[in-house]
Amino acid sequence: MTAPDQDVRWSGPHAIVTMPDEIDLTNSADLNERLAGVIAQAPETVTVDMTATTFCDSAGINVLARAHELAAANGGELRIALGRSPVARIIQLVGLDQIVPLYPDVQHSLDAGAPSDA
Repeated sequence: MTAPDQDVRWSGPHAIVTMPDEIDLTNSADLNERLAGVIAQAPETVTVDMTATTFCDSAGINVLARAHELAAANGGELRIALGRSPVARIIQLVGLDQIVPLYPDVQHSLDAGAPSDA
């Protein structure tokens, strides 16, 4: 990830962070740092776009769980756009779908509005 800023875009107070094809121990620290940096900018909502992600191990799940906690502590919300990603099953198995809202794509997350509107 040579240009992390290219993987983050904004739609008003909503940040969209595009995740890589694979998330594991080799890139989880960078992803954790990137998500923490975005959340530090106090968006109302952060959507993690995992629609193109095909693999996510426990290190990646931990990054998502920490980002959820950090966003909530800052008064925001973390959402995950999954589409037909095989990662959806992993997220369900570990129960992350019980605490983080899942969307079929980024547009559905944007359309859901601010956390208080959802």
